[in-house]
Amino acid sequence: MKDLPSDYSGKAVSEALRPSDADLFEDNEDLELQIKNVACVWWEDITAYSRVEIPDDFDIFRLSKITVGLVWKETEDYVVLVQDYDLTNRGRGYRHNDFHIIPKGTIKKMEVLGEVKF
Repeated sequence: MKDLPSDYSGKAVSEALRPSDADLFEDNEDLELQIKNVACVWWEDITAYSRVEIPDDFDIFRLSKITVGLVWKETEDYVVLVQDYDLTNRGRGYRHNDFHIIPKGTIKKMEVLGEVKF
């Protein structure tokens, strides 16, 4: 087991105080503050072959997943969850990475855990 840092408070990361020099929210008047929900989604993953014919020896099995992330977009057909948002490049075109596009028909349960402002 790893040793805890000497200043470990036992609080959740969201409750712990950050060092003053670790300011993630730079003052930039050109950027609008965004508010996104954080959700946990229980869903059945699906596999699709769009470029080739499905091979005869293709193994079909169900994958039950739990995915947690920022609800980036929601339509009648799908939900986009983003797990990684790049604050450093915010406003420069590249913002998020590691995302899931989950068809609503595969979602068994979706629970909003809270919201974040960035």
